[in-house]
Order: sequence, then structure tokens, then C-alpha cells
Amino acid sequence: MYLLSYFKEDAENLFLAESTDGLTWTERNGGRPLLISPIGTGQIRDPFILQDKSGRFHALWTDGWSSCSIGYASSADLVKWEDARLIPVMEQFPDTQNAWAPEAFYDATHGVYRIIWSSTVQPGLRNHRIWSTATRDFRSFKESSLFFDPGFNVIDASVMTADDGQLLFFKDERGRNEPGTDFKAIRSCRMEINPDEIVFGPLSDLLTPSLMEGPTVYKLPKDTRLPWKWILLADGFYEGYYAAFGSNDLAEWNQLSKDIIRLPARIRHASVLRLN
Repeated sequence: MYLLSYFKEDAENLFLAESTDGLTWTERNGGRPLLISPIGTGQIRDPFILQDKSGRFHALWTDGWSSCSIGYASSADLVKWEDARLIPVMEQFPDTQNAWAPEAFYDATHGVYRIIWSSTVQPGLRNHRIWSTATRDFRSFKESSLFFDPGFNVIDASVMTADDGQLLFFKDERGRNEPGTDFKAIRSCRMEINPDEIVFGPLSDLLTPSLMEGPTVYKLPKDTRLPWKWILLADGFYEGYYAAFGSNDLAEWNQLSKDIIRLPARIRHASVLRLN
């Protein structure tokens, strides 16, 4: 079973959809939100859900364009959400402008859940890098620190585990939001977590057409009817559409038609979780 978390063009709340094959998605709760934020700006953008080792679910989200905290709530059943609060991840950096698109993954090397997000930590034009904190219980957090800096503006980082290691997918945020730009699309790189440091490999070429953001990658079941092992979903933010791509090697991606993958209407910046 797969779970899709997202907000909508006309409703900045947490919505969920499910799928048995990773291709045809059905909205939960009749297409109504599962969580409306009672904290911060009241916005839920870029929602992400992690399931911990006990089976409990932890939701993270962007608390508006200019918030320097990220939203958080937890649930045992994906229906009743509790402990909604802001996590002030950038409070020790006074020039921070934002904290966007948080995601989380389990860091087995250090035995912690690592949360990552995009922030600009300087006055003036936004120039993002990926930042991180770590927690064992989502109650106490290590001091935030720089996680990924390729030397240019990047947002929307997402970590996924492949058969031979972990990869970081992200949006190259250079350039302008206009057709024909050479950037504003998805790249990836290998990621190796060592006891003393996290090492990133060479950056890929652009994996998608331009003007795409919010990547999420998941592996299809073995009995899939598609000739692909992996799916990448990305938000075509400029033209207001959602795109899906298939791959067998996580390097070359082919765009799939809407007849192959059926997503809920009007979704924005979605993330996919394969349920335990």
C-alpha cells in the first residue's frame, strides 16, 4: 500500500490518497482534508509523512512562505492527528528568511530521524541551501546545521533508499521561472552517511524538463504492469500540472502519460510513503 500526502491549489491543508499499485490513486476522506493546521500561519504546504519503527506517523510541513519554523503533528491511524506544534528549526540563525519543504528519513548510521528542509540564511535575494536537524523522538532536536550545499541555490530535497544505497533528489533553483530556462528542474546525487560525515557524490544532469519541483521517488511493486522499477513524481508549478516519470536505473527517466498514472486533481508538492 502506498500513501500520497499533498496540499491543493485551493486548499493549503493535509490531504491523503492511497494506492495498491503506485499508479491509480484514490483520495481518502472523500477528498476532504485530514488535517487543518491549528498553529503558526494556519497553512500546510509541502506535507510529508514518515512512519517510525513503532508504526506511528509523523507529519511535517511548510508553515507559510516566510515562517522559519516547520509544522509538525503525529498520528497513530492517519485520521486523528495530535500534538500539533511548530518546530523552530532556524531560531538560532536571525537572518533566516524561510524554512521550506521539510522531509525526514531514518539515519541508521547514527540511530536518529533526520529532518531536512530548504532555507535562505542571509538578507536579500533568496539563495537556498539544504539544512538538517536530528531527533530520536520528535520531542528534542539537535541544533540545526548545513546538510547539502552544492554551491548554488537548491530547494525541495528528498532522500530515497535504493538497492545499493541512498540518493538525494532536489530542485536546481537557479535561473528564472520562465520557459526555456536551463535550470528549475530536478537533479540527484548519491549520498553516503558515514560516522563522521555525510558524503555526496557527483550531481546528475537534469532528470526532468524545466519548471518542475517537489520530487518524490518510490519503487513499484514487483508485479507492476509497467516496464519501470521506479517512479518519480514532480510538480509542474509553472504550468499547473503534475508529471510522472519512470526509470529502471534512477538515472534515465521517461515521462509517463496520464493514462498510466492517475493522480488526484489539483494536487501540489506531493510525497509518497510505502506503508509498512
